[in-house]
Amino acid sequence: MDYHRQFHREAIERGIPEDEVSRFAEFLRFAIWTSERPGGVPVGRSGGLPRLPVGMEWPSSEHGPLPFVASFDCAALPRVDGLALPADGSLLLFLHHEWAHDTYSVADEQKFARVVYVPAGADTATAEEPDHDEDMFCNMELDFVGREYDLFATVNAELPSWFEDDDEPSRSGNQEHLALDLAHVKELRALVGELWPESNGPAVSLGGYSMGIGELATDNMYTTPETTMAEDILEARQKAGELVVPPDEWALRLEEEALRVMREWVPLAQFDPEDVYLARFLIRHDDLAAGRFDKALSFTAFTE
Repeated sequence: MDYHRQFHREAIERGIPEDEVSRFAEFLRFAIWTSERPGGVPVGRSGGLPRLPVGMEWPSSEHGPLPFVASFDCAALPRVDGLALPADGSLLLFLHHEWAHDTYSVADEQKFARVVYVPAGADTATAEEPDHDEDMFCNMELDFVGREYDLFATVNAELPSWFEDDDEPSRSGNQEHLALDLAHVKELRALVGELWPESNGPAVSLGGYSMGIGELATDNMYTTPETTMAEDILEARQKAGELVVPPDEWALRLEEEALRVMREWVPLAQFDPEDVYLARFLIRHDDLAAGRFDKALSFTAFTE
């Protein structure tokens, strides 16, 4: 289904100018939300033991095997624009969120996170639980093999966080690049909520926008992997002498660079390993389209 076309048609019928609708729609994304609540399409399973290709060892790090999070049947997943998932086969997620976060380094974190793609038709078998320490997590309530349950999928509309903030007077800077200057932004935001009422949060979401950790990177943007990458890019360019950003322009340039990064990367999967952690796998659009899942990056965050 063409969700963007549906939104565009409804907005035009309500008399909102087409140029505003088109600009706003550039920021409208659709994500696949999965949970154990029946009512959607059955698409995968969380917890339990994964089905791995015959002969493949359980994904591990130098500290031990990585906990299995979830698997998805790509053929069963809904299709949404901007998320070029494989037409078939399976996606498996592995992550030790505590080891990943404790590195405090995106590069080092990748040793403790893995996305495995299993092509359709591959011979697979349910893996045996690997040997591991009993105290795999600081949180003693967590088991290495998580509770097993089916995942059902629905499609949800998502907008960036700056559209959800009603405290407009606190915003500063040039807002045209964020489309906050649109005269009908509140009506367009309300239409999104009307067409796609938000349900309870997902166990695992695919696509959409990156979850932030609750702190502001600028007056308009919360800190996400994209703002972090954008900041690293700007700082590297300044250090190399390629760019000079006056202090009073830093927030604006950071937002513009973050928007560029957001167009290049997409959240492949996001979930809460436990209450105070966020797990986020991001991948470039071209790597996703080419099936290069080894290029996905993990950005685990602690929220307290």
